[in-house]
Amino acid sequence: MELLIEEALWQPCWQGTLQGWQGQGNRWQLLRGRGGEQGAVTPAPWASCPPDGILSASGLLAAWLGEDESPLMTADPSRQILISASSVLLTLAKESGLLTLGPNGADMRLGADGDLAAALQRLLARRLMTPVLRESGEQGTATLVLRPLQATDEPAILRYCSDAALARYTLNIPHPYPPEAARDWLAMSGRKAALGLGRTWALTLPMGDELAPLLGVISLHWHGELAWWVGVPWQNRGLATRAARLVRAFAFEQLRLPALTARHMPGNLASGRVMAKLGMHHCGRRPGSVRQLAELDHWRLDRPPRLPDDLKEALAPWLEDERVAVVILHEDEVGGQEVALFMEGAGAGGEWRLPAGLTVRCHPLAWLAPETPGVQAHGGGVLLKDRGELGLGYLLRLRGEPGA
Repeated sequence: MELLIEEALWQPCWQGTLQGWQGQGNRWQLLRGRGGEQGAVTPAPWASCPPDGILSASGLLAAWLGEDESPLMTADPSRQILISASSVLLTLAKESGLLTLGPNGADMRLGADGDLAAALQRLLARRLMTPVLRESGEQGTATLVLRPLQATDEPAILRYCSDAALARYTLNIPHPYPPEAARDWLAMSGRKAALGLGRTWALTLPMGDELAPLLGVISLHWHGELAWWVGVPWQNRGLATRAARLVRAFAFEQLRLPALTARHMPGNLASGRVMAKLGMHHCGRRPGSVRQLAELDHWRLDRPPRLPDDLKEALAPWLEDERVAVVILHEDEVGGQEVALFMEGAGAGGEWRLPAGLTVRCHPLAWLAPETPGVQAHGGGVLLKDRGELGLGYLLRLRGEPGA
């Protein structure tokens, strides 16, 4: 890891932290602004932990804008952290894939009197590891392997995304595809993982020990949204469905996400078929987002519960009751199972013990409102019933948006 610290923000109280940082094999570089050389103090206030290098802010800006070259541009940007008070530097650093600390406008706040060690610990704790996911393998079928993205994937991404046939039905691939877009996309994918916002895998079909080339990509966002594309020469071979099944198992069994969601453009029937094969149900067509006003088809798959038949029968009256909006199966304090009902009317507040040993607690529907704290024990639960996205929104809020 590497820190880039703007000289104007450097604090003497950071010396101990920087000594420990370098002792762990990391680096830090001083970012000197215009006129910094003339104003240099001797001895330097960082003499006990000298930087591994000194950079000029103007040179770094030129490199980020593509006007000059810098050795920094060959490093993985998601493993670099800029500490600056400059809004221009912070903005360009984010666009280049770096993580940022600073008084305002950074990924995490760090003021002049801030604790550098604590800020670094919180920021680095958000980093997600992207595991390799592989099929168990069937005789006569090449094994699909999902691996983390590599810098060497840039030519393949550029080649596939430059195809108008792929861009036509993909939300975020422009056409024509700019030459630098693949590098920028790789940088932003690494930054998202470093900030805990999601993981992205390369779809590959390895034939030996060498790194297999990228054939497509699939992403899983922190809130459970799936997105993918497959290079045109590799479409209609079932790769997207197979990749989505691997990620589905990871999302439900390892991450315990409450649901998976996905969207596609109305004309993209192939993606709709993949979503249906994955077990998703179609939730309707509505605008995608503030930035994507076009109508999109929305799909959803809730994590399946593990309930014996006798408990399903015992819960059936509540599941069929129209006053009950949301039902969540979750663990209790001692590792057992409980059911939380959220309902309208006077029934809220009751508690029942089913013959099978399952406790059912009833809560007011108002508890699902965004401004309420919620019950942390419900986090990681499974939705047995949901009204619209009330329950899903509640469970995601309990998980907490990364960095919030």
